[in-house]
Parts: sequence; C-alpha cells; structure tokens
Amino acid sequence: MRRTRLNRSQARPLATAVLGAFALVAAPMALAGAPDSAESCLGCHGSDGISNDPDTPTIAGASAFFLENQLFLFQGEERPCVGDLFAKADDAPGADHCGLVADWSEDTIVEVAAHYADQPFQPADQSWDEARAQAGAAIHDESCARCHADSGGDPADDAGILAGQWQPYLVRTMKDYREGARWQPGTMEREMQALSDADIEALAAYYASQGQ
Repeated sequence: MRRTRLNRSQARPLATAVLGAFALVAAPMALAGAPDSAESCLGCHGSDGISNDPDTPTIAGASAFFLENQLFLFQGEERPCVGDLFAKADDAPGADHCGLVADWSEDTIVEVAAHYADQPFQPADQSWDEARAQAGAAIHDESCARCHADSGGDPADDAGILAGQWQPYLVRTMKDYREGARWQPGTMEREMQALSDADIEALAAYYASQGQ
C-alpha cells in the first residue's frame, strides 16, 4: 500500500529534495545516542548521520518531515533502492533500502527520522571546481532557488540539505530525477529534464562550495 506523505504543501516536501538517499546498512550494535530502531542505519550513517562516503549522503540536520518521506518513498519503491550501496557493507540486513524498510511501522519511521533530524549537519570535506561552481550558482538562482532557499542550506524547506553535500551523491541523485527514477512534482520535473550532464556537474560543484 502506498504510504507516501504529501501534505505540508503537496508540491514541496518530497521530491523537491535532490537530497535523501538513505544508505541504511547494518551495524553490529547501536551506538550511543541512537534509538534501537536506527540500528540498521548505523553501518553507513552512524549515530550522527555524517557520511564519510561520497556516494552516501549526510542526513544529519535535514527536517524530520523530509526524512520520514524518504523512508515512505523507499517503502513504496518510488525512488531507486540503490542495492549497490549495500554491496559495500558486510552482513547487510537486506538486499537494498526498499527491502530494509519494507516492514517498518510508521512509529519506527518517525523515530528514526526524528533522531537524525536532531543531529547537527556537517559539510563534506571535499574540493570542487570553482568555474563549475560559478556556473552552478547561475543555474541555482534561475531554476532551484524558489524551493531550495539559502543556497540549498535551509532545512525548513523540507527539501533536504544540498549545501555542503557530497558531489558524487548529488550528481547521481540529480540524474535519477532527470531520468524520472524518483517521484517529483511536475515543477521540479520540468527543471530537471532541462539539465545537461554539465549543468548537473555545475550544480553539484556549487552546492559543495556552500556551507563551508
């Protein structure tokens, strides 16, 4: 049964987010500070939600509403299940993200999302091409700023945190949106389909340069 939440302004909360692939992979034991329900997230996201893997997003500090919706999207298989990320970890509890959260209750989803929303965001330690970042700034101002305020750094947008996010993750996710592999509102779909590979690389560089 589809359980994706679309309220709090139907056009914004879920797929305006370029951010949000949860790499929920097993850990042998819960770390201090994380609820038991988050145990299967700790292998990649840890207790603090700060990623050290360029393919895995930092989820700390994103709004609870956004994070809940990403988990519901995984349950409904309305975004890529990214099983290849699970292949990086030993003893993963499922074949992919969708399988991992398939039987999670709403209470579990709410608890896990609240935990990571409460953690402070930390920008990824990475370099970027300044010329690309400048080109990306122009694209952001023209096509993205309406929904991603503060250069993609405002969690109150319920659109994830783009500023300071890993570039490889952003590139991968924006291409998923462009190819229609993830649920998104029509306004975002039109913007994403117009982006070239170079545009996407430029946007990723711009967001990487923010929040430093």
